[in-house]
Amino acid sequence: MIKITKHLRVHILTIAMFSVCVIFRYPIIFYMTYAAMIMHEAAHCAAAVCIGLKIDYMAFLPFGVNLRLKNKMVYSAADEIILYISGPASNVLLALITAFICKHWNYEILRMFYISNAVLFLMNMLPAIPLDGGIIIRRLVAGKIGYRSAARVMRYITAVTAALLAAAGAAALISTRFNFSLMMFAMMIAGNLFTEKEKYDVDFVRGLMFHKKKNRRKIRHFIADNTSDYRSIAEKFDTNAYSIVYLTDNDGKITDILTEDNIINHLIDSNITIS
Repeated sequence: MIKITKHLRVHILTIAMFSVCVIFRYPIIFYMTYAAMIMHEAAHCAAAVCIGLKIDYMAFLPFGVNLRLKNKMVYSAADEIILYISGPASNVLLALITAFICKHWNYEILRMFYISNAVLFLMNMLPAIPLDGGIIIRRLVAGKIGYRSAARVMRYITAVTAALLAAAGAAALISTRFNFSLMMFAMMIAGNLFTEKEKYDVDFVRGLMFHKKKNRRKIRHFIADNTSDYRSIAEKFDTNAYSIVYLTDNDGKITDILTEDNIINHLIDSNITIS
């Protein structure tokens, strides 16, 4: 990976691939697709900055553009949705603008740019992880059933989506005897099922980082055994409500009442390891 600036990097194979495309005059659709991907990631970058996240770098890879953030953790569901919907939204906007221009000037390059943005939007909004659409759905579902359960649900949905894409890709490959792009896309999504692994419990980390931002008027009460460790108690906290914990002995009598602040402050003071 070649470092161009602090926030821009390019893979050596990307340079080689574009050089080959220029020499052999590959179809303009390739360049337009790459341009659409750049605009897509640039929109994600702008959204990340607006919601207070820090950019690490943007990498130009042989078959796409990848934005790396120093931190993706946000408390607000709205902020997370804004972060991931911004890319597809930019493709929709560019497709609409290009379609309008094409009505007056029917240039081939504009038509290809319109197709690239439309396809990129449709692909990214599929309900599968790690696509933008899948991440947005996971965040919406997590608000109702928690991140762990939402992650399990999305694994099943992702598997079904990958299977349908593979079937469509097989049909396209048989009919065209060449077009294997859908098959590769399905393999990428299916492969993510086996490679994606969170380095930490997202709900737990979010609870530690943003517990002071919770709505303190919405309170959740629950009982825990007085022999329970503080982490196991904290893992039961609701990300949408403030928790009050009643510790009980073996006879069921309340021995202590702790607030969420008491428990989280204890974990922080104890320098808890999250990973």
